[in-house]
Amino acid sequence: MSKKTTKYVESIRDRHRGHNNEDMVLMSLSDGAKNQDEIRENFFAFARRFGVLAPLYQYKPEQYQDFIRLTQDLEKLTARGLVKRKGDKYALTEAGHQQANEQLLHVRQAADLARNLLQPKTVSKVGVAVHLALAAIKLPAALLSGSIGLFNDSADTLLDGVSSLMVYYGIRFNRERIVNIVLVLMMLLTGSIGMFKAVQRFFIPQEPVTDWFTFFASILSALVCLGLGFYQRYVGLKSGSMALITQSIDSRNHVIVAATVISGLIASALHFTLLDTLVGVFVAGLILKSGIDLAIELIRSRGSNKTDLSRYDMVLAKRYQEFRQTQLRDWMLYLVDAGRVKTRRELLSETSQAFDFEAYPVLKAFGLGGQGRMVELITQSLAELFERNWLSDGEILEVTISGKEHLRQQARGPRRAMRSSFIEEGSHDRWQAFTSRHQDDKRKEQLG
Repeated sequence: MSKKTTKYVESIRDRHRGHNNEDMVLMSLSDGAKNQDEIRENFFAFARRFGVLAPLYQYKPEQYQDFIRLTQDLEKLTARGLVKRKGDKYALTEAGHQQANEQLLHVRQAADLARNLLQPKTVSKVGVAVHLALAAIKLPAALLSGSIGLFNDSADTLLDGVSSLMVYYGIRFNRERIVNIVLVLMMLLTGSIGMFKAVQRFFIPQEPVTDWFTFFASILSALVCLGLGFYQRYVGLKSGSMALITQSIDSRNHVIVAATVISGLIASALHFTLLDTLVGVFVAGLILKSGIDLAIELIRSRGSNKTDLSRYDMVLAKRYQEFRQTQLRDWMLYLVDAGRVKTRRELLSETSQAFDFEAYPVLKAFGLGGQGRMVELITQSLAELFERNWLSDGEILEVTISGKEHLRQQARGPRRAMRSSFIEEGSHDRWQAFTSRHQDDKRKEQLG
């Protein structure tokens, strides 16, 4: 890449980054004048809201100057007549208020769109459109190729379009359990018919015809159903909809089915036609197994107003919750170790205030101003600190030797970056104090 091209790319990157930061600055000032630290806190609040805490307590706020470029943004906004300075505080001009309100309106519209997409009814509508579109592609491909595996998959996809329509009306008219029973019965019927046709193929063999359209239909089905399955599972868990959970399982099956159909088509192209028949048996068996599992779950939940959906939790969502709690736990331990809090009451108060996002206009516009599950996570994290014996439970809280060792291990990762940051800011004494404190803790541990 030439120097001229590199310079041009960097200028675009700087304009893009500056534009985003300037909008954020304007929106953060929409509810009143603030100094630079208070404006910068709006940036940090985003990270806290989504559970990222380690960098925020490992580094000092002023060390993020290069990343946020707040001083430069404020100078630009002042020169453009959008911001005016009053002492150490900055406030919006009339033109600044107008632009900030426009940006907040866009944020609210985006938030409304996201909330609408996460409604069970919307998921059902999307499911109808996706399944009917996939069936319109896969069914002709199955008939042209003669693949029993692809035919079973396309027939199941067509029924999924009908079932998505049923889920929509079931949610709308509060008949979700009845719809779920019908879905399971349809799944069992589809699996049974598919198994019959697959076994029949053992006695009446037929060699499938493979072409690019057949492969395209199978690959497209796998990719689309993978995304649709995550979408259905997430909204199903969030809303407590067992019907959407059922559909997400069916979408997952389509991904597995598409992979096996592709392998069957490849085998058929190599004139190993038996594999396509075996794929058809596998597909039918998978559909039957899912239907039986869901039927058992329906029987177990009979007479209950609420179905236990914990067994259907998404692995990624579970890992994210564990990450948030780990970050919160370590940050609470750091607060005590740094001497910022001394009692349990102070620790809970400091943590609760840090996760009260009502004071941040952008988060409020996104609909993320509340604390959500943070109260529960704070309680769990504090209990874990005592259980692990990292924090002493007394009138005055103290970090135990094992707790200090844990913090020291956490600091080893970004240690080099921390050192460079301290030196760059001409605060070598702070770095020495940091390392000296941990060396003292280690000596005490060896003596004790």
